[in-house]
Amino acid sequence: MLPIFVACYFFVKGAILINCERYLGGYLRAISNAMAQNMQQNSEQLGLTSTQGMFLHHLWYRREKLGLPTYAKDLEEFFDIKHSTVSGVLQRMEMAGFVEFEASQTDRRCKAVCLTKKGLAAIEQTGQHIRQTEAKLVDGMTEEEAAEFRRLLQIAAHNLGVCSPRFPKQQKEESDL
Repeated sequence: MLPIFVACYFFVKGAILINCERYLGGYLRAISNAMAQNMQQNSEQLGLTSTQGMFLHHLWYRREKLGLPTYAKDLEEFFDIKHSTVSGVLQRMEMAGFVEFEASQTDRRCKAVCLTKKGLAAIEQTGQHIRQTEAKLVDGMTEEEAAEFRRLLQIAAHNLGVCSPRFPKQQKEESDL
């Protein structure tokens, strides 16, 4: 008779991928996929692609938290993507009314990418959705368990070279999402 943990597998197009009871990667992949699908559905409801959503958040963060204007070059460097890709995404976002361009006050050849009211509203809705999704993720955990879960995920991410192992000293404000 097979042990119970062997019975829990992920299937994609009929192929067995990984045993989620035996390997942490199975749980992490399932959680990551579920969260990505959830965010994609939310973005689609707002009329955005996931890339456009990431651009919006970055534009907001640079303006609100860093006090900096954002140019296409900044997006190219931050997301490590080509100018043609950034240009195409920004054009579609402008046509959809999420961003607009303003001439730089210091260099008229450069145009800063600015959020519109529609773009700001999409960021607020996305932030609310992220908070709800994360609350669902830690539902059933105490505050201490949720903090420990976050701490352990950060260590694991650092171990794999993904990000810093330390919490920021201050809690993220809800407005940071």
